Amino acid sequence: MELLIPRSEYIKHKVNRGGMNKNKKLERFISWKTPAGRNMFSIHKIDERIRIAARFLLDKNFLIIGTELDKEYCEKFGKFTGAKVISNYTSSIISNPHNKEYFEPEILFVTNVDENRNAIEEANINRVPVLAFCNTNSDVSGVDLIIPLNTTNKYAIGLSLWLILNEMRKLKKEKEIPFEEFMKKE
Repeated sequence: MELLIPRSEYIKHKVNRGGMNKNKKLERFISWKTPAGRNMFSIHKIDERIRIAARFLLDKNFLIIGTELDKEYCEKFGKFTGAKVISNYTSSIISNPHNKEYFEPEILFVTNVDENRNAIEEANINRVPVLAFCNTNSDVSGVDLIIPLNTTNKYAIGLSLWLILNEMRKLKKEKEIPFEEFMKKE
């Protein structure tokens, strides 16, 4: 199957660049190791998982939890998809109806599993499926759909969000959002 974008774009944005350590559960997504010992994700596996994520999120009421690193891209993703976006998760947003920020998503989408363990645990307790960006050394417990990619680079995250967004738009037969428009600072 042809990639969503040229292989060189994945490499340019360091999407496939993993960490020095790896979690055994993520080995199936790692294709090679650099001479310096850095684990590298398979670009084909990333591309495949992005397509699956788009189908998984399509026409769903979902919550995306980002970090300070990727806040601007999460907000743009939310603007185009209608998803609720939180960049600083506090306890009980998805588990306590008395919380003023309470939200009951069909899916929880997390851009960094290591920084959002609390949200993943709450989603699991409430039986909300979890889709997450995971690096080579991420703890993937409680994650239903792993999207392997570099979670330490905001451009890798931005590109991946843009790919998911446009794949969702293709499935809905809507016009794609240009990459430059999605990535530009506002």
